[in-house]
Amino acid sequence: MIQAVNQRFFAIILGAISALILIGLVGVVSTQRMADDLEFTDESIIRSLAILSGIERDFLLIRVNALYHLSYSEASKKAPHEVTIRRNITETQALLEEYQRTLVVNLRDRELIEQDIRLFKIYLAALDKVLSHSRANQKEAAVVVVESEWKPAGESLTSALAQHAHFKEQFVEQAVQRSMQTGRRQTWMIIALTIVGIFGVLVAAYFFRKSLAATAQSR
Repeated sequence: MIQAVNQRFFAIILGAISALILIGLVGVVSTQRMADDLEFTDESIIRSLAILSGIERDFLLIRVNALYHLSYSEASKKAPHEVTIRRNITETQALLEEYQRTLVVNLRDRELIEQDIRLFKIYLAALDKVLSHSRANQKEAAVVVVESEWKPAGESLTSALAQHAHFKEQFVEQAVQRSMQTGRRQTWMIIALTIVGIFGVLVAAYFFRKSLAATAQSR
């Protein structure tokens, strides 16, 4: 009889420990999933926004220095601005390539970065014409290219970059919302498992108490 009571007692202890372990595992999995989501948001999405911002910055510097290039007649004054333009072009191309290679998150993101790259190439073709006329001090020819090709290409690229940045900002908001929803679901699951565990222990304790009472009466 004592052996049967001991078995029931250990069964209750084992059940309580099992419930605690299950609740702990759910908590660990939930925390790890949220940490993974936040790490993805931090390392991938935030990095991609920084790159898009860097592309816009370099693109603005290219435009400003091209205008300075056009404003001077002396080659010595044009040269430093052309050096800056070439450096910013190289940096922009590197950022575009890095984004396309490592930071695309879905099909729409890929379409947008491919659009950015295509429009940047169109812009560079127009820029080369502008700089070529500027080096030769062909002001009127340069103005024609500026108005017909360079300016429209710049506006198209600016619009595309803004569209891409807006898309990625929305993606960040969605990622944060998903992480919060996951956290809430896991919290409710932990609460439910805790309640079930407590109820199970109470039921087991009730039957254990009844068995003790029955054992006492039989004596």
